[in-house]
Amino acid sequence: MMGEIGNFLRKNSLFLSVIILLLLIVIYWCYWHFKPFTANAFVFADTRAVSPLVEGFITEIRVKNNQFVRKGELLFVVFQEPYKLKIEELKSEIKRLNFEIKTNETEIKIVEAEVKKIEAELANNIYLSNQAKSLLKSNAVSAAYAEEKLRAEEVSRAELSAKSHAIDVLNLKIKSIQAQIEKTQSALNLAEVWLDLTEVRALSDGYITNLTTTEGGYYHPGEVIFGFVDCENWYVQANFEESELSQIKVGTKAKIWLRQYPDRVFNGVIEEINWGVERRQMSQITGISEVKNENEWFQLPQRFPVQIKISDSQNMQFTLGGSAYVELDIPSHPIRQFFWELFLK
Repeated sequence: MMGEIGNFLRKNSLFLSVIILLLLIVIYWCYWHFKPFTANAFVFADTRAVSPLVEGFITEIRVKNNQFVRKGELLFVVFQEPYKLKIEELKSEIKRLNFEIKTNETEIKIVEAEVKKIEAELANNIYLSNQAKSLLKSNAVSAAYAEEKLRAEEVSRAELSAKSHAIDVLNLKIKSIQAQIEKTQSALNLAEVWLDLTEVRALSDGYITNLTTTEGGYYHPGEVIFGFVDCENWYVQANFEESELSQIKVGTKAKIWLRQYPDRVFNGVIEEINWGVERRQMSQITGISEVKNENEWFQLPQRFPVQIKISDSQNMQFTLGGSAYVELDIPSHPIRQFFWELFLK
C-alpha cells in the first residue's frame, strides 16, 4: 500500500507540486484579504506654497532647502525701509492734525472772548436804543439819533450771531480733523500690519522644500518662493476597491506599513472617505465622449481614496509621497471578492 502511494506521488509529483503551490497562493491571498488590505497607498501631509505677503526685494533668507523649522520661526524678510518710512509719514500726519486741532481750539477761545466783548457792547447798545426811544417820545432827542442807536444795536446783534456761527464752523473743522485722524490712524495700523508681514514666519512645524531662490529677488504677493510641508500631522491616502466601501467607516482603525520603515507597524484612524472619482472622458478634438477600453478578461473594480491619519507620527520623519500598505481593522469578504474579480465582467 505504501509502495503504491509512493509510486503515485513519484509519477504525479509535478501535478501535486502545482496543486500545492496554487493552494499556498490561495491561502496567502485569503490571509491578506481576510481584512480589507491595499498596497495602493502613499504618505502625504498638508502642504502649502510659501510666498511674500507684501511687495519688495527679499533681503534675508533664514532657511535652507529641506530644513526643519518650528512654528513661528522666521523664514525670510522683505525689504522693510519703505514700510517703516510710511509708518513715520503717517505718524507725522497725525501729529500735524493734532496741532491743527489745537490751533482751532485756540481760535475758538479768541472768538469766545470777542463774543463776550460783543455781548457787552450789545447790552450797552440795547440800553442806549431803549433810552433814545423814550427820549424821542418827549422830543428830547431827534429821530435820527434814535435811529442811530437802533442801528448800533442791530449791528451788535449781527456781529454776535456771526461770531457764534464762527465758533460752530471751528467746531465742525475740529470734528473733520478728528475724522481725518481716525482715517490716518487706520492707515497707520494697516501700515504696521504690512511692516509685520515683511517678516514671513512658519505657521506650523514643517520642512522647507524646493527652495531655489536667493536674496535680492523682487517679488509680488502670491508669487511662490518655495514649498512647505506641514509635519504636525501625517496621513496616508489608501485607495480601496469599491466592493469594500460599504464596510469602511470614519473612525475605523488601520495598520500601516511603510517602505521607509519596513521594521515598524504604524497605527491610523480613517478621517475621510471620498465617495466619488471622475471617470468621464471627452475627446479634445471633437468634444465627443470617449469610452476607454476595459480589460477583456477581468472587470477591474474602481478604487476610491480613503484618508487615514497616522496616530503615532510624533517625532517621526516621513517621506512625502512614500509607498504604504494599509490593512483595516474590520472583517472582509475575500472569497466573494475573489469570485467577483475572477468571473464577473
